[in-house]
Amino acid sequence: MKHILIIGGGVAGCSLAWQLAKKGINVKLLDKKENHSSFVAAGMINPIVFRRMNLSWRVDEFLPEAKTYYSELEKETGQTFFTPLTIRRFFASEQERNFWIKKQDEKEYKDFLTCQNNFDRPVDKSRNKWGSGIVKNGFRVNAKVCMDELHKLLISKKILKYETFNHARFKISEREYEGIRYDAVVFCCGTENDGLPYFQKVNIEHTKGQIISISSKELNEKECWNRKGFLLPIGNQKFKVGATIEREINNVKHTVQAKQELQAILEGMSDANYEIEGQEAGIRPTVYDRRPVMGEHPDRKALYIFNGLGTKGYLLAPLLSLEMANHILYKTKLNKECCVSRFYKT
Repeated sequence: MKHILIIGGGVAGCSLAWQLAKKGINVKLLDKKENHSSFVAAGMINPIVFRRMNLSWRVDEFLPEAKTYYSELEKETGQTFFTPLTIRRFFASEQERNFWIKKQDEKEYKDFLTCQNNFDRPVDKSRNKWGSGIVKNGFRVNAKVCMDELHKLLISKKILKYETFNHARFKISEREYEGIRYDAVVFCCGTENDGLPYFQKVNIEHTKGQIISISSKELNEKECWNRKGFLLPIGNQKFKVGATIEREINNVKHTVQAKQELQAILEGMSDANYEIEGQEAGIRPTVYDRRPVMGEHPDRKALYIFNGLGTKGYLLAPLLSLEMANHILYKTKLNKECCVSRFYKT
């Protein structure tokens, strides 16, 4: 039986650990319990990239695997955290409206865009200049519940341990850590990657995002609204509004500027009365080309990276973690757009 060490207990590391454990692999996962993105993420699974009304990357592959993975995880944990989500897009321009009209009848979009003859139907409490359309096959993962339950599950299986990885104690040539030799070591460290000496050429960017939590008795709880940001219902007339994008900022401090920006997003979509109840911030691990980073170090055998899932992490993680597990165990090929080798080209 292989013995694999994973560093980092965010959505990438936990998903990979669970995929390997299901295959009967002896896995140890170390996490320092200071994750700042996976637990506070909105967890929306949206199959559409709105700006040009394109399908999300590999969505036809990612979405079925996500449905299976989260449904199985719900059964395993006895908790519910994966639910269908109706997404209403308020068009940001006449051009975007025309993109939707053009694509709604195309075969590859039929499962994702609702065909409508009247995009100008009034939507209560909305500000809606160019009309709106409905996205089908959207989902929400309640990120906090999902990650809490996944951590509990991995702890119960004696896989997860809360401990800070000390790279000074790691004998890289033998893949030995704290006296144990591993067949493979996988770094799923998110934005902590730049503090480790192994994948220095991989530039994992620090992208800070802030959201506000609000309550409103006037807003519709049955739809997630989107334009320049999102208004996400979370139950009991409470909502999340997000999200800001702040490049290369590595702190989770709340800012007044972000709160004002988020209020502007909300008030650009709706004239409903609301109260702000809280504000959160997280640091997402993102990559310049918006593709994850996966694979074996070009110079260090059995040293791997699985990182950079970014804003669509909860959509990507189920299938990519399975692909990563198969790559480690069976040397299957990874999607070329994800391969770590792109950072090591001369």
